Amino acid sequence: MNNFKFEKIAQSIEEKIHHGIFEVGHKLPSVRAACNEFAVSPSTVFKAYYELEAKGLIEARNKSGYYVSLSATQLKKVKHLKEKITGTKNSATKAKNVDEMIEEIERSKLGNIEVDFSSATPSIEMLPIKKLYKSLQTSILHNKHNLIPYENPNGSIELRKQILLQLINGSKAYSIDDVIITAGCLEAIGICINILTENGDNILIADSSYYNIISSLKNKNVKIHTYDFNQSSNFDSKAFEQVLIEKQITLCLITSNFHNPTGVTLDTSVKEKIVAIATKININIIEDDVYGDLYFEKNKPATLKQFDTKGIVYYCSSFSKTLAPGFRIGYCITGSKSQEFTKQKRLLSLGTNSITQAALVDFMKTGRFDLNLKSLRKQLHLNMLKYGNAILNYFPSEINVEIPKGGYVFWIAFSASFDGYEFYRKVLKEKILITPGEIFSANGYYKNYIRISYSEPYNEKIEDALKQIGKLARKHTEKTTTK
Repeated sequence: MNNFKFEKIAQSIEEKIHHGIFEVGHKLPSVRAACNEFAVSPSTVFKAYYELEAKGLIEARNKSGYYVSLSATQLKKVKHLKEKITGTKNSATKAKNVDEMIEEIERSKLGNIEVDFSSATPSIEMLPIKKLYKSLQTSILHNKHNLIPYENPNGSIELRKQILLQLINGSKAYSIDDVIITAGCLEAIGICINILTENGDNILIADSSYYNIISSLKNKNVKIHTYDFNQSSNFDSKAFEQVLIEKQITLCLITSNFHNPTGVTLDTSVKEKIVAIATKININIIEDDVYGDLYFEKNKPATLKQFDTKGIVYYCSSFSKTLAPGFRIGYCITGSKSQEFTKQKRLLSLGTNSITQAALVDFMKTGRFDLNLKSLRKQLHLNMLKYGNAILNYFPSEINVEIPKGGYVFWIAFSASFDGYEFYRKVLKEKILITPGEIFSANGYYKNYIRISYSEPYNEKIEDALKQIGKLARKHTEKTTTK
């Protein structure tokens, strides 16, 4: 009898989801409320919710309840889309220089843009602005004279303590001397590149990587090699080790969690294998974990640094994606060359802004940072579900899009003949800004990809813009397939 009851409850909720009565992001009744509504026991309600969760219709959020996820039809659509996309990676780049494309996109941000899907940073609407102002005021009042001189090149001791408290994971522990504050994550990565490479070195990065990192490497006298980390579940340890040896790689630069632009997170077992292989053949790793705190599942994903026993992993992150981009506060948990890192930091900028460091200390000590993270993750997760719902509804059926488990972005592939850069320019005419995929490649790949950020809260304006992009994409797809 109980089986019949839980199936009936599950069916009732499923019908409401499919008919749009319960929309994406809708919170289901609590177990207690559902018990009263259906006159059943808690175990029966749990069975019904587990049934819906197994189908991918709803998802549990820690200490929050159950929420509607993507519909079954849409999930099935996502599952089979990959099979429709062929030849998507190796499209040759156009004659236009990628650096020129990047400059054009950056200039576009300063223009008359009505909807910006290009920024992978938190919307002002989702940040605790008043509380940040309060921390700024408090830090200035309490540190009037200490904020004027140059800060220690390694950064505020109090801020480094707070960062360590955030990073404590199991038995892994770091010391204050391991943490160095920088002007954002990019500066941390740049310093790591400077101290870990020499002219002519071979550097391994993901075959789709953040364009500013690619540009930074191109400005160095190093050779860039790429590796496809997207297929984490099929990671071949022997093949990876062989690549490192044959290419004489001296440094790997890896984003292990919610990679930009793909959104991919490496499996924990893969992270452990990568560090073990790099340790075995004495190769350093720069880990960019700037999105690591923006996870949608119950637990924060592991890092490469957690498996580092020899000081080969240099862990870089910042507060730009989680709290205040304009503060420009990043940090590095250094490896074996911490003194060289400090020297480079001192030569580069003497120190990092003392006022924003002090404000962050106040914000973190009062517990506001943890509360902000919980709120931001919840909002981003809801954004992702609603944006994803619109993309699957309005975009051409031929697309391939992964459903992110954290971070800020959708990485969307169209048919092989699709020109993402040309499409970006068409969309721009509608005062909507997206990012063409090929600027994320050092080799001219991903010409038929675009990246869309879900950093802004979903509203009617966002939906209309996504609908317009979908309409233009269908026309653009028809045009490119008939050439």
